[in-house]
Amino acid sequence: MQNADPAISSPKTSSISRRFSYALIGIITLLLLAFAAVVIVYDIHRIQSDMEKRLDSAIALSQNSLPIPLWNMDYMVVNDFVEALFLDETIVYIRIYWKDQVITEKKRPGFQLAEIATDIPAQLNGAQLKAKASDITFKGDVISRILIVMSREKVKKQALVQLYGTIALVILMIAAIWITSLFVTQRYISSPLLKLQASASMIARGDLDAAVDKSSGDEIGVLAQHLDIMRGSIKELFAALHESKEKLEEHSRTLEQKVEMRTRELGQSVEELTALGDVSRAVSSTLDLETVLTSIVRHAVQLSKTDAGTIYEFDEQEEVFIPRINYGTQKAYVKALREARLRVGDGTVIGQAAARGAPAQVPDLAAASDYPHPHARQSGYRALLALPLLRENRLIGGLVVRRRSAGEFPTPVVNLLQTFAAQSVLAIHNARLFREIEDKGRELQIANKHKSEFLANMSHELRTPLNAILGYTELILDNIYGEVPEKIEDVLKRLEKNGRYLLSLINDVLDLSKIEAGQLTLSLQEYSLPVVIQTVVASVETLAAEKNLDLELAVADGLPMGRGDEQRIAQVILNLIGNAIKFTSQGKVQVEASVADQTFLISVSDTGPGIAAHDQKQIFEEFHQVDGSSTRKKGGTGLGLSISKKIVDMHGGRIWVESTPGQGATFRFSLPVRVEKKRKQS
Repeated sequence: MQNADPAISSPKTSSISRRFSYALIGIITLLLLAFAAVVIVYDIHRIQSDMEKRLDSAIALSQNSLPIPLWNMDYMVVNDFVEALFLDETIVYIRIYWKDQVITEKKRPGFQLAEIATDIPAQLNGAQLKAKASDITFKGDVISRILIVMSREKVKKQALVQLYGTIALVILMIAAIWITSLFVTQRYISSPLLKLQASASMIARGDLDAAVDKSSGDEIGVLAQHLDIMRGSIKELFAALHESKEKLEEHSRTLEQKVEMRTRELGQSVEELTALGDVSRAVSSTLDLETVLTSIVRHAVQLSKTDAGTIYEFDEQEEVFIPRINYGTQKAYVKALREARLRVGDGTVIGQAAARGAPAQVPDLAAASDYPHPHARQSGYRALLALPLLRENRLIGGLVVRRRSAGEFPTPVVNLLQTFAAQSVLAIHNARLFREIEDKGRELQIANKHKSEFLANMSHELRTPLNAILGYTELILDNIYGEVPEKIEDVLKRLEKNGRYLLSLINDVLDLSKIEAGQLTLSLQEYSLPVVIQTVVASVETLAAEKNLDLELAVADGLPMGRGDEQRIAQVILNLIGNAIKFTSQGKVQVEASVADQTFLISVSDTGPGIAAHDQKQIFEEFHQVDGSSTRKKGGTGLGLSISKKIVDMHGGRIWVESTPGQGATFRFSLPVRVEKKRKQS
């Protein structure tokens, strides 16, 4: 150990005994000062409290001793009592008076006091004096009042004596502790530590044979023993350190190689994860099959370190593989692939993979002279790997990568390409589903158009003879063809009523078919909303009267002229009022209209059974009624609210319902005051 740094020397150190004494004395001094402060504060508080108690006692004694002498006007006894109170040196002034008349007054010589009124002046209760006054009563009547003033000067003197005594005691204790601590630390701590420091300095300079004083039997002696043991351990440690150094250098060389290898593996993993992320985003963000498959085969070729790749799609009708996407492949080879018409189990690598339902590979085409597709060797490829594209055990295609160098494909590469194969399956399946959805959508669109045209034609065909029936019925009821018997007249009235009900249903179906066919347009013109509402209300008053319902109308004054399809707006209001009357058994139906921000707001409220929350979202759908059973009591097709919503939407408005079961319902809709552009329902 002769090569230790010679610059290591014993540094200048301050005395540990002195530092220990300073710390100990500082702590004890703070504690003693805190104790002294507490004692002083306590004594002052005690003296003050004692003064308060003596003043209260003097007042209480006066209240008990003076009532009878004062009542008997025995002032000698009163004066003797005052003299007795003055035995307390802190009392400097006493006065007994009644109203403005002073009965007796006494003050201590040297005490100066200004004129005192009947109340205690504020200056008496201050830093120098303490005063208190009290009434003296006899048999419940106030016969006098006493004022006692005490001086705080006595208290201050007592407090100063306590303070000086406490400070002197603290200083004496601090000095004693200082001397004792210096002696103890110097003898039992500082001297043994200096010896131990000298031995440690020699060991630090490399002298591992330096003597260590272990004679002390305290903790410092134990520390010296441990230092001596450590000296021997250091010798053994340096021997082992030299051996470990050689091993560490060898491990460092192998660790660098492992880190480099692991870095390459991590880089490969990051590249694979990035590629998989790109492919996953492509699969989820676009339905363009060409784009998705191109991304898949490109990443598959790059990550497998091959030279070319192809994704096949399996034609189930002809049972052949059709090359769909090629990457890194010559045009001539692509043409040869299309003409080869590869099949399941035909001996090619894709045929073998499809037959087994698992990956298949040819490590060296030069050794496989019977390979059925010679164009692969002719194009310079030596190794082939194929993976089948399966979905629920159904073959939908294949993925093939080609390499110009021979050799077996490692398992990690096969597993990675299986992931790309799964992505290819998903992309092809999604594309097929999308094509099927498009085909079904076109078929549904054509069917819906035919349905709308059929409904429109049938509605016209039904309405024409029905209007003729209603017209002839009215003529018969008007006695155009002669007097009608009473029995036949009742039947004709029911016939007319049901015919008109049937006509309204046909009109609803016709309107719906026009809307769905995009043939319904708005006839925009000026209209008066109050007039429209009045006209509709007048047409349904008889229906409300038949059910004994109150039909109330609340239209705001000064509504502006509107612009819109007056007939269609009236149809919406009529549907809402008609439904309210139909579903209300008793109570009333109320119609309100107002305007705000160039928007009409119309509401129809009833006292019917209300509408449940889950039905409120469906009542505006076609052919939907709250009571959808075949035995429902209320009639109708369930088209009224659907048509109303479409008409309101065409005006650029909104319709909604507010209802609580058992508390009626309120239908509201808003319309722009002026609709300037014709809208067609899409």
